[in-house]
Amino acid sequence: MKKHPYILATLIATLLSTIVWLCIPKEYSAVTKLSDEYKEVDLAVGLNNMSARLRDMMGSANTGMNNMEVYCKVLKTESFARAISHKQVPGTSMTYGEYLGEKDTIEAILHRIVYNYSERQTSLAISFSDRNPKVASQMLDSVTTQLQNVVTTYRHTMAEVALQNARIEMRTAEQKYHQAQKSYNSFMEAHTNLNTSAVKQQAMALEKEIIIAYNKYKEHSNQYIRQQALKQRSYLSFAVIQNNSVPLRPNSYFIGYLLSFITIALLITYGNKCYRKQKEAGRNKIAFGTFISPWTISIIVWVSILGLYYLLDTDLYPITSQFYYCFSIWIPFFCICSILTYNLLPTRQDIPSNGYHFNFNKSVFTFFFVISLVITPLYVYRVMQIVMMFDADDLMNNIRTLAIYGEGQGFLNHSAVINQALFIVALWAYPRVPLWQVFLVTIACLLNAFAIMEKGTMFFVFFCLMFVLFEKKVIKLKSIVISGCVLVLFFYIFNIMRTTNDDYDASDTTFIDFVAMYILSPPVAFSQLQPDVTPQFGSNTFETIYHFMRRLGVTSVIEKQKIQEFIWVPICTNVYTVFQPFFIDFGYKGIVFFSLIYGTIYGWAYRLYQNGSSIGLCIYTFLAQILILQFYQENIFQSIAFVFEFAFFVFLMCYKNSSFSISLTIR
Repeated sequence: MKKHPYILATLIATLLSTIVWLCIPKEYSAVTKLSDEYKEVDLAVGLNNMSARLRDMMGSANTGMNNMEVYCKVLKTESFARAISHKQVPGTSMTYGEYLGEKDTIEAILHRIVYNYSERQTSLAISFSDRNPKVASQMLDSVTTQLQNVVTTYRHTMAEVALQNARIEMRTAEQKYHQAQKSYNSFMEAHTNLNTSAVKQQAMALEKEIIIAYNKYKEHSNQYIRQQALKQRSYLSFAVIQNNSVPLRPNSYFIGYLLSFITIALLITYGNKCYRKQKEAGRNKIAFGTFISPWTISIIVWVSILGLYYLLDTDLYPITSQFYYCFSIWIPFFCICSILTYNLLPTRQDIPSNGYHFNFNKSVFTFFFVISLVITPLYVYRVMQIVMMFDADDLMNNIRTLAIYGEGQGFLNHSAVINQALFIVALWAYPRVPLWQVFLVTIACLLNAFAIMEKGTMFFVFFCLMFVLFEKKVIKLKSIVISGCVLVLFFYIFNIMRTTNDDYDASDTTFIDFVAMYILSPPVAFSQLQPDVTPQFGSNTFETIYHFMRRLGVTSVIEKQKIQEFIWVPICTNVYTVFQPFFIDFGYKGIVFFSLIYGTIYGWAYRLYQNGSSIGLCIYTFLAQILILQFYQENIFQSIAFVFEFAFFVFLMCYKNSSFSISLTIR
């Protein structure tokens, strides 16, 4: 086994993962899904069709709470958990609080209740976890019933208040009507002669007051009768669209433990091998790289984001401990692992004096360059052909809508990844790649960005250009900072341009609001997230894999929608930092594991970069812009197909032994 340490490591990891899996207590989660609450309309209380429609149009429908986000807040209140703790556990003589036997019962129950709210589907998925699957299912029924009681009680209380208000208004209107009658009768008794014009006018005015008072009295009487009918009417506050059932599988998956243990074991084995080689070579000094090292970039990014959050005067919700826990796990584990990986991997001894000597296969580059010149215009043309079928006034917004909700364009979709690979290779290979080719590849990337109205590709072009020029010592850090400020301002204007008049008045969005929306809101939004209740291993982290499984006909897997749910913080956003998929799939354990994986990936890429590898130069440039955007969203595992395609095209263009050639000249 000494000759095959990886086999031994795999066997040991498999054994340990099995032992841990068997020893760790299992928890089971029962799941139910609720639809939006029942909305009472006036057709149900006897008003005619036209009257009911007018009331609904005026916003007079009895909607009660009518906000499923309120249900979410109810589920996480201490009073709700206390009510659940007093529920009887079926088949036993004890309450659930007694069944738990924990010191902080309320906190334990709140931890067991998890929900996912979908504004798009107006549905709420609720899960309840327990070590006994039957108890989990039974207590979920108690949670649903208690939620029903809370919402119904609230609505009945509001109906009683509305009824009392209607009664007061009706009696007040009745008194005014009788007072108007009394005033009219007194006037008529005192003025028997109505021949004078002044007396006639006064009599007519008093008679008009009677009519107005009577109409008000009639209106409030009808409103009182309506509120009586609404109060007496019995209804459910929401409908169950996915029934609760006894869970058959535990929350944790053995495959997760197995893959985690094997991955860590293989990394430790390889790291130990590298360490021995470094020790034999006498290289024991720890290197911390340069300004562009992944650990330096990460620290700068997060210090900048959190600094802006506390310095700028925004209306964003506070960042909760959930984010800070993940942050305090991610940064140390990522930095330590990336530094160790960088130092343990072998260092190239024949690095050129300028730090790199870029080798690439010009024939392969030219081949993909020609493909880009063909498919990029076709892709943009196809997008515009579809978009122009709709209202041209909202052209930019329609393009964005098509990119989010529309169907793919087949092979033409690969133009984006081909252009990005060409762009980075061209930047590093310049001046061996002529300037006109660099210019055309840049235009191709920007056309891809325009075709989906997406700022990410624009940022990619900007960052890679600044990164390569900085590393080639063409520009200094000051130029990058100034250019970055200009880019943010451009994004602000670009965002206003792609906003429709139907969404909101773009002129009301200040620059601070824009910064809060796109830069500062992700940590706040992450603070509002709940773990996923989907009974599928890593459904968010490995969404690309499940997408391909669905395309291959595996209909049993759940595929996440392309666009994520929007939430209000209080501005609307749907980006949740790099932590999002790992946390909602695996909790804090996922943050630990994937921070190690991220650190290993970036430490390896940075070592290739520092060794002057042509492939390493391109890959680290690509990964560095992803690292910059870690405050925004996760872009490696959730875009794994794109990442692998990019690496594949870069490998082809930078692999020196490719034999075929294509010539392209400009005359």
